[in-house]
Order: sequence, then C-alpha cells, then structure tokens
Amino acid sequence: MNTVTEKHEMVLSSRVESGEEEWTCLRCGRRLLLPWPPHLEKLVLDQGDVTAIHVGGTGGVRAGGITATAEPPDADRQWLLGQGIDWDGTSA
Repeated sequence: MNTVTEKHEMVLSSRVESGEEEWTCLRCGRRLLLPWPPHLEKLVLDQGDVTAIHVGGTGGVRAGGITATAEPPDADRQWLLGQGIDWDGTSA
C-alpha cells in the first residue's frame, strides 16, 4: 500500500472549446482533463506523482482532502432511514 506523503496543488491551465478544463500540477506534471456536468469523469493525461494528494479550485473555492467512513454512526443511520435511505440494505 502506498503512503501519501505530499500535497500538490493543481492549477487551471486551459479550457478547450468543448468546455472541458485542463488542470496541471506544477510540482510533478500531473495533467487532468475535466468536463463539466452532466459528464463527470476525469481523463488523466499525465500521471505525475501518484502518491501525492492533488488539490485545487477556482473562484475562491479550494478542494481539499476527503474523509470517508465505512458506515455512519447509529444516529446517522436512523436519520437516513427516516429520510427513506437504507444505507446498507439491512432494513426490512
């Protein structure tokens, strides 16, 4: 398992006619092509440093790290059920 050791900042380097944005990491050369909705998928043009966390944003908005948990706590699970969301499919 790789250990993340660095955080690199991506910058918007260009926009193409189709509306896609090209983002570049000036530290390691990672390049991404990101379309806007409804086509939310990224195309990696150059890998760069795959062990680094890459962040960035425009218009004063910055993306940072993401924290994920396998399951919500019981109180959150109950709230989700109250909204009609069966988190793990165990409700009968």
